[in-house]
Amino acid sequence: MAWIGVFLGTFAGLACSILGVLIWNLPLWAALLLYPVTGSAIAVSVVVFFLLREAQSPAAEPMASGRTVNG
Repeated sequence: MAWIGVFLGTFAGLACSILGVLIWNLPLWAALLLYPVTGSAIAVSVVVFFLLREAQSPAAEPMASGRTVNG
């Protein structure tokens, strides 16, 4: 789950940095600062989302009877 957060954070930070220079006409220092801020926020958000999702999923319950698929 951390790899997904880092991967998405890297591309989101890069996209925001490029958009900041090209579309929003930010100075270069602001666009370079936007890259780690956005990337870190996305990465932490994804990891927290997966941790909360994992904590809310119910645990598997054991089967009530001793029967299995084979009988």
